[in-house]
Amino acid sequence: MPRTRTILHVDLDAFFVSCELLRRPELRGKPVVVGGGHESHPGDLRQPGRGVVAAASYEARAFGVRSALPLGRALALCPELVVLPVEIAEYARISQLVFAIFAEFTPLVEPGSLDEAYLDLSGTEALTGSGVAAAQLISQRLDQELGLPCSVGVATSKIVAKVASDLRKPRGLVVVTPGEEAEFLAPLALERLPGAGPKTTAKLHLLGIDTLGKLASAPTRLLEETLGPNAGALQRRAQGVDPSPVHASGVPKSISREETYSQDLQARDELEDRIVILSAAVGSRLRASSLVARSVTIKMRFANFETVTRRRQLPEPSCADHELQAGALELFSESWSEAKAVRLLGVGGEGLTEFRQLSLFEEGGERDERLDVALDDLRGRFGGRSIARGTGSLDAPLDWNRDHLRPLTER
Repeated sequence: MPRTRTILHVDLDAFFVSCELLRRPELRGKPVVVGGGHESHPGDLRQPGRGVVAAASYEARAFGVRSALPLGRALALCPELVVLPVEIAEYARISQLVFAIFAEFTPLVEPGSLDEAYLDLSGTEALTGSGVAAAQLISQRLDQELGLPCSVGVATSKIVAKVASDLRKPRGLVVVTPGEEAEFLAPLALERLPGAGPKTTAKLHLLGIDTLGKLASAPTRLLEETLGPNAGALQRRAQGVDPSPVHASGVPKSISREETYSQDLQARDELEDRIVILSAAVGSRLRASSLVARSVTIKMRFANFETVTRRRQLPEPSCADHELQAGALELFSESWSEAKAVRLLGVGGEGLTEFRQLSLFEEGGERDERLDVALDDLRGRFGGRSIARGTGSLDAPLDWNRDHLRPLTER
């Protein structure tokens, strides 16, 4: 008989806001949101532009303010709202402290984002106690040592633990007893199940299915006719069946950098300059992780929210800025239209493998890689603005992507 697993899903409550309250304790108890960068902060004139809410305090949520809500709408719902700009580097620093605590309980830590993770405590009971005891101790340490509240779900699978952690926020602890997963999920609304998006739930509502229990017991053939071949997997999750393991950090599938602009960009030379800088940022992250990419991608979102993604294989796996920039610029030339303004631009490297050892005598691309490594070293010692190829700065604010999560579980 297989051993019963003990899985925790730890979710920091309103993490970005909680980080800000550590620096601004006078704001505790007030409706606070973190949203937009410094360039899109509403300021004293309360003009939010295109900014959106990244995180909202529970006092703000009482007014209907939530994450992903446009700042303009948030200010209309709550005129006294305190809006703070996103300081992602600070949140990342605090997140590393959080994950250092997780690592003391188990090496099997899978980050979901900066503020949440799965922990597999199976077989560690002699060291950490029961899953409930470990969850209580983790919550206590995060609160006492870092001043951060969290909610925890304890279950035998990742999917059930995640649903549980979301039920009683903030500072919640929900434990699902082994064997009672289906019973626990049954009365919950469809929207509680990760992976059941708005389109899926809308189709299920048309069938009279509005709870996870009804989804779990529905005829599988009917679900497949309605939702397609993935219906069976969704139904099994609604039954609490999820054998997927907790994956500790390893080689990521991709590394990318994106920028969302407060004002659309339309000039080709300006967009190409940003691609050069984004490509250099991707190259720098690849080299810092000792990785090379087999292909390069670009992503463009236009003013009408149409999104285009293009991919191209590189001649050889590379982490050289020059190679990434050349591929990204070629993709941009194929995809760009002068008639369309760009609101988001991104560059990525995919098909990642471990960085090869450079020999003493190299030509072409490997010479570029060696030069880039030397430039990385100089920037690390003297700052990101100290030296760079061409124009622009690697210090430009960038969106936080999943490739940033890898260092959180490296020990």
